[in-house]
Amino acid sequence: MSKPLWTPRFTAIDETRALAIISMMIMHFGPGVFQRLPALEPLAEPVLFLGRFATTTFILVFGVTVGFVYHDRFQGPDRVRVLEAVHARSRLLALCALLICVPDYINLWLAGDYDFSHWLFKTYSILNYYALALVSVPLWLRALGRTPLRNALLLGIAHWALALLWLSFWPLDPALGVREYLRLNLLSGPYGYLQLSGSAIMAIPVGIQLRQAVRLGQEWTFLRRLAPVALALAAAGFALGLASGELSLHAIVSGTVKTPPRVWYWLFFAGPAFLLLSGFVVLGLQMGAREKKLTYPLALFGQASLPIYTAHTFVLPALNWLDRLVVVEGMARIVLPFVAFAVYCAIVMDYYHRKTLRPRPA
Repeated sequence: MSKPLWTPRFTAIDETRALAIISMMIMHFGPGVFQRLPALEPLAEPVLFLGRFATTTFILVFGVTVGFVYHDRFQGPDRVRVLEAVHARSRLLALCALLICVPDYINLWLAGDYDFSHWLFKTYSILNYYALALVSVPLWLRALGRTPLRNALLLGIAHWALALLWLSFWPLDPALGVREYLRLNLLSGPYGYLQLSGSAIMAIPVGIQLRQAVRLGQEWTFLRRLAPVALALAAAGFALGLASGELSLHAIVSGTVKTPPRVWYWLFFAGPAFLLLSGFVVLGLQMGAREKKLTYPLALFGQASLPIYTAHTFVLPALNWLDRLVVVEGMARIVLPFVAFAVYCAIVMDYYHRKTLRPRPA
């Protein structure tokens, strides 16, 4: 029996994931803050624009992680353990996808709304995508085989092409029944499985190359190759966005160009996401042990992204439930939930810190 191949965490990936979840929280919490602090309203669109980096960065980091952690192990003698790991993670994500429905279900119950379609569509979230994607990871890795770059490009483009073609033949169901729910999850929603999977698959070779670069001590060579690609992606997205007439700060912030997923939108945000990852790789190469302690909390925040994301969905609903007992207004309405959430994040990060101190597998 082969020994388990332990893969140490690469902090640049965790740090990039951390900024993605911070971006997500800006988008989810920002509008309420600007509403409560009207003096800051001129800053709303530029700040909320940063929040739109979240989904693209999360998905690309997911693809990079698949390549970095799983590809070599899957192609080698550790395939069974890879399958066990991704299936266990998929089950956990399915559980979290159900947990984040709880606030909406409580609100529907309090409102006396028992309409089936309302309850069904409240289950829609990006965690649905991740649960499905992790089940698909073994199929992706089989398809990539020993020529991952070529096969990832072909498979990723095929996912996007199928989505665009299928979307033109699958009309909206005005009744908002099960068929429309499936359409939403597969291709018409902001987290459409086909488009997001296409993007994640094309990011897998980046993770594979990063893994090889780290193993051989050739990180600078990897960065010199990735940076021009990232810039080209951003430039292509910008040009296509202008050509489509959809590229504008207001349209991006309002989310009108996020659904269904656009090619230009994903290219536009993919470039900065890869540059962000590159920046954290550079920091890791330049910093000594003392300086790395400064970014360690950010890496822990990235490791804890799933429990943090799951919990953040309870923050604003819990504040509204509190109104049934006592109404909190003014600055306290902003500070109270954020302090409670910050305490939760600190506890979760401490758990992951303690987890890193446990003995490594032999």
